[in-house]
Amino acid sequence: MEKVIETTYGKISGIPRNGCCEYLGIPYAKAPVGDLSFRHPKDPAPWDGVLDCSRGGRNSVQGYSSRHLISFTGQDCLYMNICVPDGEKTGLPVLVWIHGGSYATGGTGRISENSDNMVYDLTRFAKETGCILVDFNYRLNLYGFLNLNFLSDRFDMNCGLYDQVKALGFIKDNISAFGGDPGNVTLFGQSSGAACILALMTIPEAEPLFAKAIVQSACIDSFWTPEQSMELTKEYLGLLGISTDRPEDVLSIDAAKVCKANRKIKIRRRIKGEVTCVFSPVIDGMTIRDFPSEAVRSSSKPMLTGTLMHEADLFTDGLPDFFLPFAPRLFKLDTPQGKNMRRRLSDDLTQKIYRKPMFDIASSYNGNIWIYEYDYEKHCRHAEEVAVLFGSRTEPDSRSGVPSDSRLEPDAEALGIKLRSVWGKFARYGNPGWGMYKDSREIHIFK
Repeated sequence: MEKVIETTYGKISGIPRNGCCEYLGIPYAKAPVGDLSFRHPKDPAPWDGVLDCSRGGRNSVQGYSSRHLISFTGQDCLYMNICVPDGEKTGLPVLVWIHGGSYATGGTGRISENSDNMVYDLTRFAKETGCILVDFNYRLNLYGFLNLNFLSDRFDMNCGLYDQVKALGFIKDNISAFGGDPGNVTLFGQSSGAACILALMTIPEAEPLFAKAIVQSACIDSFWTPEQSMELTKEYLGLLGISTDRPEDVLSIDAAKVCKANRKIKIRRRIKGEVTCVFSPVIDGMTIRDFPSEAVRSSSKPMLTGTLMHEADLFTDGLPDFFLPFAPRLFKLDTPQGKNMRRRLSDDLTQKIYRKPMFDIASSYNGNIWIYEYDYEKHCRHAEEVAVLFGSRTEPDSRSGVPSDSRLEPDAEALGIKLRSVWGKFARYGNPGWGMYKDSREIHIFK
């Protein structure tokens, strides 16, 4: 049943769907356009009357148009979705999803302007777990993470991360009005979204805003030093045809030109063997004071973390055969030449980017930590657990397009039920149901 909620900025109404009430496209900050573009987010202006939140908002400008097929985009993108399972309840656990996409692509709004289909369907997750589900957009690529601050104080640093802190503050202040417990908020995210969670765990302004973390396939070391970010910014502006003496010219740059430059800079960096995401956050000494892989170890927040068995298949499957003998040297791996080269290369890359950094954190993590491994043989490449976790193939990409049939295979369906049960149990109780890594060295296998 539709319910009007009073937030700190005004009243909103949602839409009943699939045993839940959804509040879609809630503005959690002012639109970062005009004088506010490339600036840290500001509180939204209060509104009169009841704001209709029955349709999802716009997504951030996409970094690589060839990857995601999300077309409803723009700089005015700071919107949130809240999904509440039916029933008059209070004190519900809250799960907050931070999407991945190399800090450059993805979103949580409507896939296209003329459709009501959302990138992620939160209803099944909320209904099965009895948790409130939340997701939100944050600024990406050039708009969220390029370091232009060293060229002009007109530009703030790490705007995408500040968007996340602003969203979490909105949740903290308002989630009780939806029936949620502001003291029991669990962040969960994948890839760059998971790496952002590690960063948020180390940021003083963000740390009090959530209680637990689920870190899925984090690109743990995808952060730049200030010096590295300055070098990348100069290279990137050159691709845009913008002088470092006039960085303000990016304020009027065409989005299509941004996408073209994004693709070029990504290719250039990969050819050099660089595996760090191009638009990674910067260790700025303020938002992020040290590499999260080091700083997060002192956290006492309960953490559930894991990887997929064949993460790097997403990247190595497309490499031509003639290139395979040169790949180990390019990616600074010790993979020997010989049979099954592609398989061994992928396994070594998975170990380097995802598994080893995760186990390094787990070995000296101050708080309670649990580890899982996802080994579903049909879909085990990087990010392929996301559709299984949410219970539907909704996120569009260049391989599958916008799914006309969102249903999963029966075995993936059964696995998804298990995943949601564990994620919900962790959100509610802070324990997924198996031995802590530091006590038992147990790794729970999902297959």
